[in-house]
Amino acid sequence: MDTTGYVYFAAKTENESIDLEWFNLRLSLLPTRFSKMFERGKTPVCTSWDYSSAKLINPIFGEEIDRLIAVLAQHKEEFLKLKTENPEICFVLEVVIYHGEETPGLSFSKEVLDFVHAVGAEIDCDIYNYK
Repeated sequence: MDTTGYVYFAAKTENESIDLEWFNLRLSLLPTRFSKMFERGKTPVCTSWDYSSAKLINPIFGEEIDRLIAVLAQHKEEFLKLKTENPEICFVLEVVIYHGEETPGLSFSKEVLDFVHAVGAEIDCDIYNYK
């Protein structure tokens, strides 16, 4: 069984008045996924603007994270302004791994760590075992 997953960067908020149009006015990068707080009843518990990789199969996750951050870094000033003007927004670099028989490589380059630190993001890794 393959090891699969994806990586994404999210801007999250519990402010119910923030919607996709609000983000589009502040960020020139369009999300690959957007979910509005409580759009499915009690979920999701927050609004989330996400910029994601495609589904990855047997990847070297560090390389995929580098590619994602290379795109996001071009918009760093927009993220910084967003956070300064809206301190309730939190940024998360998320790595999701569904561990199969292939052993994934996971690393964080200096460029990734510099970006994460600069925008005040957290790193979260969700690792699930297929076995």
